[in-house]
Formats: sequence, structure tokens, C-alpha cells
Amino acid sequence: MKYLFLMLIIPSTLFAQKDSLLYKMSAINFMKLVAVNMPIDARNPNNAVLDAALFHATNEQRIKFNIPIFVYSNQLHEATIGHSEAMINQDFYSHENLFNPVTKNMIDRIYLYTKKYRQMAENIAQHDILGGDDDKYCFEIPKRGQEFIFLNCDTKKIIPLRTYAELARSVVNGWMNSPHHRQNILDPKLKSMATSGRISKDAFKTQRSPFARLTQDFGG
Repeated sequence: MKYLFLMLIIPSTLFAQKDSLLYKMSAINFMKLVAVNMPIDARNPNNAVLDAALFHATNEQRIKFNIPIFVYSNQLHEATIGHSEAMINQDFYSHENLFNPVTKNMIDRIYLYTKKYRQMAENIAQHDILGGDDDKYCFEIPKRGQEFIFLNCDTKKIIPLRTYAELARSVVNGWMNSPHHRQNILDPKLKSMATSGRISKDAFKTQRSPFARLTQDFGG
């Protein structure tokens, strides 16, 4: 068993139906949707779109390297959602959840939903959702009742938030630049996958810029 600890104009009815519909599209068609290319609303993010964007961005890499694409797994998705939400709600970043012995590690979390996989792996990430390639930013201290504003330190212009597609591809690119994470994504024996990302609480209420913590689980 592989056990790795690795650190649109789109009809509104589509999102009212099961999220699995988002995974039946090709990566090319999904990434063209207007909703996927809209800036993330950090105060009220569309988690279904974010999770699907991460899934399709990962499959873009499988396509690039001529490896069969991942099949979406609802069971793995539930496991990733639980861990991403725990990392945000309990404010930790780790493969281990020390706050809940039932979901302490990857195997615990996946086994809550399925025991069919003989091989499993997990990637996690923490990623800023401010746009641009520069990790440095400045901010304006808000007046009472207002929010922090994040600025480019050189131009003093407001930094926009990434789109769902931009965040997903940036996260996956980060994993692809890490040997262990890359190995999971390109392992042809891992055939099922799901990913979830959750946005930090109280966006724009503190001097810490909005960020996402993300979990990606694999099964084969």
C-alpha cells in the first residue's frame, strides 16, 4: 500500500444539480466556462467550481504526459473535503489531523467512505489567492467597520484575486514542481482522484491575505 505524506456563461441549473456533472466535462471544455474564469469571491467562494477546477487542472497534466486521465471519485472527494475544512476550521496545515482521532491520517479519512483501494496517496497545499506572481504585498489599515485592502507595493494598485482556473493551475503547477507530489499526479497506477480547496475565514478582516488550503486524494 502506498502511503505518502507529502507536504462560464454556465446555466445556473448546472450547479443546482449534483456536482458530479462538473466532472463529466472534458478539461478543455470545463476550463472555458465563464464561471471558472471569474475572480474568486473570497467571502462566498463557489466550492463546487473550485474543487472541479482543481480536478481538471490535474487531468491537464495527465493529458500533457499521455497518461490516462483520472476518474472522479465521490468517496475520495468527501475525504478531501473533510480534511480541507478541518485545516481551515482548526487552523492547521498538515497531513495529520491531531484534532480528530477518527480522521487523523489519510487512510482514516478515505476508509470512512471506501475501502476499495489497494494503493492510496495524498497531496496537500496552501496557496494565496491574491493574483500576480509576486508573493509580496502591502495593505491599507482599514478604518472601523471597513476591510483590509491589499496593494502592489510598487504600483499601489489593488491586487485582484485569482480566478478559479488560475488558482487551480497555480496549485497544480506547484505540485508538479515537487518530486513527490508530481509522482502522485503522474503515477498511472493511481486511477481515481478528487481534490478540494477551502478558503480562509474572515477574508479581508485581517492583515493576512486570503488563502486556500487544499487536499488531493488518489486511489488505485
